[in-house]
Amino acid sequence: MKFRYLIAPLALAAVAFCGCQESAEYQPVIYMTDAQANPTNAIRVEATPASVDISVSASEAVGRETSIVLETRPDLLEAYNATYGKAYAVLPENSYELPETTVTIKEGFITSNSVKFTVTSMEDFVEGTTYCMPVAIRSTDGTMPVLEPSRTVFLVVQTPVFSRGVYINGSNKYKVPGFRDLDELKSMTKVTLECRIWVNAFTNNSNKISSIMGVEGNLGLRFGDVKIDRDQIQVCVGQEFQPSAAMHFETRRWYHVATVWDGKTLDLFVDGKYAGGMATDGRSVNISGDTDSYGFGIGAFGQWDAGRPLNGYIAEARVWKTARTAAELANNMNYIDPQTEGLVAYWRMNASEPNPNGSGNIIRDETGHGYDAQGGASNPSFLDAMWW
Repeated sequence: MKFRYLIAPLALAAVAFCGCQESAEYQPVIYMTDAQANPTNAIRVEATPASVDISVSASEAVGRETSIVLETRPDLLEAYNATYGKAYAVLPENSYELPETTVTIKEGFITSNSVKFTVTSMEDFVEGTTYCMPVAIRSTDGTMPVLEPSRTVFLVVQTPVFSRGVYINGSNKYKVPGFRDLDELKSMTKVTLECRIWVNAFTNNSNKISSIMGVEGNLGLRFGDVKIDRDQIQVCVGQEFQPSAAMHFETRRWYHVATVWDGKTLDLFVDGKYAGGMATDGRSVNISGDTDSYGFGIGAFGQWDAGRPLNGYIAEARVWKTARTAAELANNMNYIDPQTEGLVAYWRMNASEPNPNGSGNIIRDETGHGYDAQGGASNPSFLDAMWW
């Protein structure tokens, strides 16, 4: 399996290498070909073995045949993650190979032959984890120095998460009764609500509202309102704080949506990117649901218009007692370790069980805290999903 990757021309590499000088002199350099466009090269792996070609380039034709030795540098990943706000894990030792580590630029040429980096096994991969292996220029026998910012390319290995979302409509919407008596949820200074959503159609009710998750009047993530279109997303804390995103959502495609309350701001994120928000007055919020007859809901909330349910699917629903950052949201849209610190409840929404206490179904809380979600349908429908 061969992957396409971007090779960009070197632009002003010699000047960059020389640094900031009053009169920088031109100096030809060599560099990892892929690293000129972007320090990362993404590899999507659905099955193994899966390979990507790696080469080295020079900013001008070499005057003699030049050999370059490459090496894997897992020790560089921690600094990369810190710089770019990522949470990549080093590829497991027995999951890859780089059998050839020497490439050659022939006399009169600017690009070397390529060698293959191969992902050989996914046996030790953890679901939802994105892996990375830095590959760097170790040495060269030529006269050109290495362009340091492009010495290393970070091979990001992405594997799909295969999951499902549960169908939400007027007869299958979820409550979380276990939240009602949880004291720590009654006065929260930091909260994050997040999930994946697929909308079949936006509502035609008079208020244009399709509920996603939360508590009516306290903290609710929803589509539509009298002030915005039915395909725009909004988060509301009472009447005082109701920021919306300017974008219009499409039907029949997956999005990741989140709202973050940190006491100072109330923000919206779509697919891990900031989408809107506003300053707040520093108060706490109550998401226990004890102030409303419906309680904390997923796919519907509150007693108005039968909870104003969503018409679509929800997956990967989570409640946090922390204010998640944009990077944390973006890095974990498809799956999160259920034991992650700060996670109050986590419903993958990809499987249900009959409710032993009556009709309907239960979707289990993956954290083990016991805050199971209770739905109305005895046999809910699911939509298969594959996320990268």
